[in-house]
Amino acid sequence: MGKILVIAEKPSAGKDMAKVLGVTESHNGYMEGEKYIVTWALGHLVGLKNPEETDPKYKAWRLEDLPLPDDNGLKILPGMEGQFHIIKKLIHRSDVDSLINAGDAGREGYLIQSWIYRMAGNSKPVKVLWASSLTDEALRKAFVDLKEEKEFRGILEEAEARAIGDQKFGYNYSRMLTVTKGSGRTVLSYGRCQTPLLNLIVQRDKEIEAFKPTPYFCLECTYAKGFKGLLQNEKGKTLNFVKRTDAEAVQNGIQGKDGMVIQREEEKKSEKAPLLYNLAELQAAAGKKFGYTAEQTLAIAQSLYEKHKVLSYPRTDSRALSMDLYGEIRQHLDSCCFGKYKDMISKIPEENIVADKRYFNDAKVTDHHALIPTINPETGKIYEGLTEDEKNIFDEIIRSLIAIFYPPYTYSSSRILVDVDGNVFQSSGTTILDLGYKEVLKEIKKEGKEELVMLPKLSEGDRMAIDSVELLQKKTTAPARYNVGNIIKVMEKHGIGTSATRAEILKKLEKRKYIVLEKGKYISTELGRKYAGVIPDELKAADLTQKFEERLALVNSGELSRKDFLAQIDSEIIRHLKSLNMQEGEKLGDAAVQLGKCPVCGSEVLEGKKNYYCSGYKNGCNFYIMRMIAGREITAVAVTQLLKSGKTNSISGFNKKNGEGTFSAKLALDEEKKVIFLFDKKRRG
Repeated sequence: MGKILVIAEKPSAGKDMAKVLGVTESHNGYMEGEKYIVTWALGHLVGLKNPEETDPKYKAWRLEDLPLPDDNGLKILPGMEGQFHIIKKLIHRSDVDSLINAGDAGREGYLIQSWIYRMAGNSKPVKVLWASSLTDEALRKAFVDLKEEKEFRGILEEAEARAIGDQKFGYNYSRMLTVTKGSGRTVLSYGRCQTPLLNLIVQRDKEIEAFKPTPYFCLECTYAKGFKGLLQNEKGKTLNFVKRTDAEAVQNGIQGKDGMVIQREEEKKSEKAPLLYNLAELQAAAGKKFGYTAEQTLAIAQSLYEKHKVLSYPRTDSRALSMDLYGEIRQHLDSCCFGKYKDMISKIPEENIVADKRYFNDAKVTDHHALIPTINPETGKIYEGLTEDEKNIFDEIIRSLIAIFYPPYTYSSSRILVDVDGNVFQSSGTTILDLGYKEVLKEIKKEGKEELVMLPKLSEGDRMAIDSVELLQKKTTAPARYNVGNIIKVMEKHGIGTSATRAEILKKLEKRKYIVLEKGKYISTELGRKYAGVIPDELKAADLTQKFEERLALVNSGELSRKDFLAQIDSEIIRHLKSLNMQEGEKLGDAAVQLGKCPVCGSEVLEGKKNYYCSGYKNGCNFYIMRMIAGREITAVAVTQLLKSGKTNSISGFNKKNGEGTFSAKLALDEEKKVIFLFDKKRRG
């Protein structure tokens, strides 16, 4: 019987799996034992080819080439050739009978692995490891319960449709917008997720800047019994006066008068612990409590998962646990029975550890369950070595799990209505009856203590002496800017991105200078606002991604083919191209630098971000010179010289094809106006 090749997504995960499988013999890029060989990718080893890598004509950005083809094939990503060839060689070893796909359990993780096998030409059977954490116990369980590839056909179709669809959105619309709306070297980068998010930030910033505070007035009555009430309208809401004189008229009319209780309500209420964390909720909480960005929170959670192995898979959208976890949940709690948590856990009666459907519900679990501590007997020891940031995040996870087994928070809610000369004032109060789960969560709350108002025991018809009636002057407030504490919730609300991608989407918007992060708040830049202003409404709509994902779900289920999915995108590209081509308006970005006359058509050659291109591209001229040639950047001065005299001075620093050293050469244009190297004859001889 031959060996089984296990392929993990990262080296750390691969070594964890090797330990569980008893594989100890180390080699370059893999480990080997009697039955198993364990190797790993380095995240993405293989990706989609860009259109210009399949056909060089697409290096020039021309509207007539849109929509670009989507059948460009796969490529080994730069710098990943070494590990890819190690995996390929292992796959084709004669003593390897089968493979285990041990990548990250999710849509993207499954795609990463599938592309590696396809690029390597694998024809051997593959089974799938679907693990929710990297602890020894979780991995052992997953290796016993391997899945069949046929279970993931829908996921693979969906994942490839998503990857190709995103490339189509990015490549086609970035080119379309740059050519029709850009100026010079500024590339107007479009993204299916990033652009709708940019527009939300821009719109919020504009609302804030256009906002003008409006004063309003309300009346507050202070009773001799030591509590207060606010004047209500007929709908039971606080009455806000637009005019001060109207408020003063009511105030003067009731000064010195008594009131009478016309209604008293008291209701006992209870509140269960919040649902467990998914990544989005964790990022929102960490942003609000600790000021962490979404990217920082994800990095910390990933470290707790990969490095320390005390956290379940972090990139989850679920806030519930599957029923199969109920049988082992006591072990998860026992792993946290150390330090300050020992006493909290000891207070949980055994009868409280039940499979409450609020928290244990298969129907509410997608690829991965909610975030919980792993079963790890070393958790207490590991906790002592965590950084402060890691402890902050792990504390949130531990407490959220403990809290679901505590009693509900119970309180008494009181409401009193007092009539004063035909005007009704309302008072509300709260009395805590049992802290319940808040006993666990209260220590990490940063918002301050809950304000409690104790109302006296009163009955309908009781007379109320009034100490004073105060006129309160207030102002309407502008909507808050999006910040590290709420931006992920905004993205989640509109279906923008996934748990795995939201932090990266924000990072891209910052990198492209469309937004900036100042004191924890996301603010659009001038370029970002102008860019959002020229994008068609449909391409920046908040629900764009949601609709995209809905169509992807149809691909997964087989109701929509991948071919038809991509064809729909192409038809949309053609429609938007016609619309944008007809629009006039201001060009965005820096003005292009003119370098000389095009040797093909005589138009001006301009300096772009990635190349020097002919301004006559709209008329069909495809002349261009790449900024990077053989690893050497070509300066605008050299291009000007080349256009004027047909060749440059000698330029040093070109990389040899074999990677061994550099060479010097002049650049010239051949008969077809393509750039070629000219070598010094004496040097070559």
